[in-house]
Amino acid sequence: MMDDFTTPGVIRKLLPWETAAFRNHLLRLDPQARHCRFAAGVSDQTIITYAEKALGPDALVHGFFVEGALRGAAELRLLPETGSGEVAVTVEDDWRLTGIGTALFRRLLLTARNRGVENLVMSCLPANRAMQRLAARFEGKISYASGDVFADVTTPPASPLSLWREAWTDGSSLAAALFDTQVRLLRKQARLSRQFVAGTRT
Repeated sequence: MMDDFTTPGVIRKLLPWETAAFRNHLLRLDPQARHCRFAAGVSDQTIITYAEKALGPDALVHGFFVEGALRGAAELRLLPETGSGEVAVTVEDDWRLTGIGTALFRRLLLTARNRGVENLVMSCLPANRAMQRLAARFEGKISYASGDVFADVTTPPASPLSLWREAWTDGSSLAAALFDTQVRLLRKQARLSRQFVAGTRT
């Protein structure tokens, strides 16, 4: 399964201890994106409180990382009693229109089907055209109620191939993330070494 986004980066699942990365991503959203994501204007403190509980046992989040910083996220909230899952996608301004949202949703769809989730539910404000286009791209059924837009995306059942794809993408994404971390550490060490040498010369 190939991702088709057009900018360098890595998509992988967020780990339970990566709350800070998720929180900082949400805090970087511009006011319009915040309003679209939470259906209202929200304060920094509201986002901080939300992020602290976002990576719980009933949730799974895929993130798009650039040089270690989370720049996009797709959240899946499992609803076991209904066989459904609620979905939300956020991408920071500089990384929109690059296919990141589509790639994140495709990863989330794969994860959902492998966990027996029968359909994904997305809700947004009428002004959130990006989410509506994303739902339509995955053949979501659009409906309107109480001034909001709802989309229902049916997920196919799990298969040996879908299970293999998730395992393969998890492994390759983790390897890429580890490589990215090593590169950033080497760059930091090189920078500190240059600063130390410069300091000894003064």
